[in-house]
Parts: sequence; structure tokens; C-alpha cells
Amino acid sequence: MGEIVQEDKSVLKQTLLIEIEKAKETMIQVAREEGITSESTLQVSRSIDQLLNRLHKVSLTK
Repeated sequence: MGEIVQEDKSVLKQTLLIEIEKAKETMIQVAREEGITSESTLQVSRSIDQLLNRLHKVSLTK
């Protein structure tokens, strides 16, 4: 049972890392188009923060 949980965590971590990378690319593009302090850029930045927080929580759990 422990192996299944560990595999699920591994898949979740990989998924989160992919989502974070995609969001970072989106944020860079939006910042180029609208400026680094635009509301859209800040919104994407906040979503990246949330993804990073989720990744951190998953990494902490055993």
C-alpha cells in the first residue's frame, strides 16, 4: 500500500512541476505583452504561488 501512495505522490509532483513550468511561460508572455505589473501578470504569478505551495505540501507529506 505504501508503494501506491508513493507512486501517486510522484505523479502528483511531476504534474505540478509541469503545471508550474507552463504557468511560468504564460506569465513571461503576459508580462511581455502587458507589462510586469499588469493585473493579468500578477494573477498568473499568484496561481504559480498556489501551485508552488501545493508542491511544497506534497513534498512534506510522507
